[in-house]
Amino acid sequence: MSARDPNVHLNLFQCLSDGVLATDFDGVIRMTNRAFHKMFGLDPDNPVVGRGFGELFLMSENFDEFTEVVLDAVAERREIPRRVARIRVGDGFRSLSVTSSCLMEGGERVAVIVVASDITEIQELRETELRQAEVIEAQLGEIQAAYSDLEGRNRELSALTRRLRQVRGAAMLAGPLLFLAIGAWYLQPLDYFSAGATPVAPADSESADQAALPSITIQPREFSSTIALRGALSPGRIERIASPIESLVTAVHAVPGDRVSQGDLLAELDTGLLADEQRRAEVEHIEARERLLEIENWENSSTMARTRRALRRAKIALDDAEREVSNTSFLLEQGIIPSSQQEQAKRQHESRMLDLEEAERELEAVRAQGSDDEVRKARLQAISAEERLRVQQEKLNLTRVVAPFSGVVVEQPGPQYQAALAAGQPVAPGQVLLSIADLERLRVVTSVNEVDFRKIESGQQARITGPGFPGLEAEGSVTSVTSWAGGGNRKRGAPEFEVVVTLNPLEGEALGRLVAGMSAYVTIVVYQNLEALMVPIDAVGQGGGEAWLRVADSEGGWERRPVELGLTALDSVEVVAGLSPGERIVLPQ
Repeated sequence: MSARDPNVHLNLFQCLSDGVLATDFDGVIRMTNRAFHKMFGLDPDNPVVGRGFGELFLMSENFDEFTEVVLDAVAERREIPRRVARIRVGDGFRSLSVTSSCLMEGGERVAVIVVASDITEIQELRETELRQAEVIEAQLGEIQAAYSDLEGRNRELSALTRRLRQVRGAAMLAGPLLFLAIGAWYLQPLDYFSAGATPVAPADSESADQAALPSITIQPREFSSTIALRGALSPGRIERIASPIESLVTAVHAVPGDRVSQGDLLAELDTGLLADEQRRAEVEHIEARERLLEIENWENSSTMARTRRALRRAKIALDDAEREVSNTSFLLEQGIIPSSQQEQAKRQHESRMLDLEEAERELEAVRAQGSDDEVRKARLQAISAEERLRVQQEKLNLTRVVAPFSGVVVEQPGPQYQAALAAGQPVAPGQVLLSIADLERLRVVTSVNEVDFRKIESGQQARITGPGFPGLEAEGSVTSVTSWAGGGNRKRGAPEFEVVVTLNPLEGEALGRLVAGMSAYVTIVVYQNLEALMVPIDAVGQGGGEAWLRVADSEGGWERRPVELGLTALDSVEVVAGLSPGERIVLPQ
C-alpha cells in the first residue's frame, strides 16, 4: 500500500485502540471505528454511520454519562476536557476517559469528534489499592488502640502496686506501735501458753488483693486465620481435541465461542480411505479364519487328500513296473524280446520306486503342516487379523468427533494449533482440531509470597469475591500449590508461588455472572479451630523463655501456670496446651 493510497488513513483509523465517534451538530453519526463498536458492545456487522446519535444512545440508560459528555460538546460547540464516564455493557461496567474536539472546515465548526479510552482496569486497580489502604489503616488503628489500652492497664497496675507497697509499709509500721501501746497500757507480759491467749495471725493482704483482681472464665469458641490474595477467573480445565486418525475434515459443526454439551458432534472426518482399509482387513480376517479351520482339521484337508492320491498313484505305477519287469524276463527267456527291452523295464521300475519314495516324503512334509506348532501359528494369525479388523472398525467410529464434556469451544493457540478448522482440511494423527473449556467449574490462579507459602495446603477452604460480581460470594478450595517459585512468578524480585483455587460447581445465578477472565479476590482459611481457647493478650505473662497465665484456684487465690501459645489474633491469643475449658484466669489491672 503506497503512502498516496486514499484508504491508508481509513485503515489507520480503524486500527486505533481508542474508540472514535464523529457526529455533526444535527446529531447524525458520520464516522466510527472498530474499537468504538467493541467498547460499547455494538454489532460490527450493523453499521451505525448515518444513523442518529439519539436513536442509539439517548434511549438507553446504560450510556447516560457518556451521552451527557457528547451533548455538552454539541450544545456548547467547543472542546470538552477529559471526563470519566461509566457505562454498562452486558453484565459489567466500563470506565471510559472521554475527550471531545471540534472538526473545523472553512473556519467553521462542522462536527464533534469524541475519543474514548477504556480505563476500567486502571480504575479497578485504584479502587483495590484504596480498599487495601483502608483495611491497613483500620488494622493499624485497632493495633494502636489495643496498644494504648495495654499501656493504660500497665500504668494502672503500676499505680496499684505502688499503693499496695505503701499500705504494706504502713501496716508493718503500725503493728509494732500497736503492740507497744497495748503493753504499756496493761504493764504485763503476754502469756502465749495460757488457755485464754489467742494468737493473732498476720493478715494475708496479698491473697485479699488477688481475690479482688478481675477474672474471666475461658470457654471454647471458633477461631480462624485467613490469607487474602488476588487473581483471575479461568476455566476449570481446557481439553484439546486431537485428530485420532489421518484423514480429511468433511464437516465442522462447532466454532470458537459455541457452547456445547457432552456428546455433541463437533466435526466429521472422511471415511473413504478408512472404509477401504477396513474392507481389506475384513478379507484378511476371513482368510486367516478359514486357514485356522483348515489347519485344525488338517488330516481331512484337500491338500492332504491330494498328497495321498499322489502316493497311491506312485504305488500303482510301481506295481505296474514290477509286472513289466516280470513279463519281460519271461519273454527274454523264451527268446521273444531282446535284452534291451528288459533293461528298459528295469530302469522304469527303478524310476517308479523313486517316485514312490518322493510321494512318501511329500506326504510326511504335508502332514507336518498340521502339527501343533502350525495350529498355534494359524490361531495367532487369526487373532492378529481380528485385531486389525477391530482397529479399523474403531477408526471408522472415530470419524465423528464429539465433545467429551459440556463447555465452550475456545481458540487455544499453540505449537500444534495452526488455523481455524475448515472442511477439506487434511489432518494428521494427534493434530489439535478444537479446544473445549469447562466454564461450569471455574478456578482462580493466583500467587503467594514466600512468607505465607508454608501456610497454604491443598484442600483448604476459600471464599471468592470480585468487582465484576458484587454481592456474590462463591465457595471453593485450594487444589494446587506449586512447589517452586518459577521465573514468571516473581514480582519486584521477591519469589512468588502459584496457587490454584477451584470453585465448587456453579449453579443458578452464579453460573451466569461469573465469567472467565474476571479479576477475583480469594480469602483462604489457613487455620480453623472450632473449640479454640482464646485469652486476652495482656493476660499472658512471659519470662525465662516461657509463657504463663494466672489461673484462679478454689481458695480464692491463683497459681502461675506455664502454657503453650498458638496463633495470635488482634487482641487475643490461642492457648493450645496448659489450660482447660471452664477454668478462670486472673487479669492484671
